[in-house]
Amino acid sequence: GAFLMLGAPQIGVRHSRRLVGTSKVTREQWPTGRVFDDEIGVSPSLSPKFPNISVPYGALLPQGLHNILGAGRHIACDPSSHSFLREIPQCWLTGQAAGIAAALAAGAGGSPHDLEVAAIQRELLRQGAYLSPVIVNALQAPAAAE
Repeated sequence: GAFLMLGAPQIGVRHSRRLVGTSKVTREQWPTGRVFDDEIGVSPSLSPKFPNISVPYGALLPQGLHNILGAGRHIACDPSSHSFLREIPQCWLTGQAAGIAAALAAGAGGSPHDLEVAAIQRELLRQGAYLSPVIVNALQAPAAAE
């Protein structure tokens, strides 16, 4: 007869519940190379199966629920994108952005939903995060005359 000799200390669940965010990463966006205006990072990939994906801040913001941010495998995305976005580098990316947003919101006495995304993007760049060149150029462009 067989018996269980050793087991893991916890169950590892690969897929989990995800936010219904103010925006969402979907499989259909991958081939387009879309860069979100509210990008908080570029999800890296070494695999030809997955491209580098622009991750929007809105994927961290739950609809209708303020003062909460989702990060890691809980961001708003479809199941195909989740297979890729749940990995460690992507969790670092979303966690860093969520931490910055939480600190900025707390400092302003407001909600993460009310933040100017450019402030988050500037702090991400200051900390060495990678953003798409189009986002970096927009942040460095002189403000338009009013």
